[in-house]
Amino acid sequence: MNSKTKAFFVITMATILSVSLITAGGIQPAVADKDDDDHDNKKKLKFKKKPSFVSESCIITSFAEEHLPSKNYEELDCKMTAWLDKKGNALKYKIQVSGMELVDSNTEHHSDDAPHVIDGALDDIDGIHIHHITNNDVTNPKGPHQLNTFGNPGFDDSDVIVKPVQGIVKGIWTDADENTTYGEPNNSHTLTENLGLLCDGKIFSAVHGEFADRPGHKAPYVKMVLEPTKQGNKICDKLGY
Repeated sequence: MNSKTKAFFVITMATILSVSLITAGGIQPAVADKDDDDHDNKKKLKFKKKPSFVSESCIITSFAEEHLPSKNYEELDCKMTAWLDKKGNALKYKIQVSGMELVDSNTEHHSDDAPHVIDGALDDIDGIHIHHITNNDVTNPKGPHQLNTFGNPGFDDSDVIVKPVQGIVKGIWTDADENTTYGEPNNSHTLTENLGLLCDGKIFSAVHGEFADRPGHKAPYVKMVLEPTKQGNKICDKLGY
């Protein structure tokens, strides 16, 4: 089963079994479950229990403030947590978002305020990616894709798991997830070439909605900058970063 099929299967089953798509009222505390254990054992990787990197805040963009319905904007929250194995071969990550939906709505709708947007899709997630900061601004980071985890332009993480009810996308980033078929700045790159950036706090994730902020580009609604924890700094030091 390829990564795109697996992600679709998880989304479909979770949608059938769920009553609501996303937990409202902010990010809920993470709870360990069997999926987490199976996910790690499959790759036979060992990660510390304490995270190596965390996002200290959820950056909500001005675009989201202008375009999201007030109810969704008030519920917007996000968090990213990541664990780096001691050899630097894999990064396990969990991205959680509230106030947006991982399953698309389907009704056509056009208006002056929301041209070419599907009714009910104002809070739909078009794609989630991990990026490299190139503008040296951690308050509004910008930069090219480094890993496409969910949605457009593709599901490049072969271990991605999507949980629509909890608003969670999680996976394991390795060098095998590289995909250069899209063309820059949308390609997925190896973890190895991003280890130095990760240890320097220059990696962030972005959740893009259905609105385009420029032709051919869906605007990011929330962003999360990963910063090394004490545990992360220890691993980075041993790896020489």
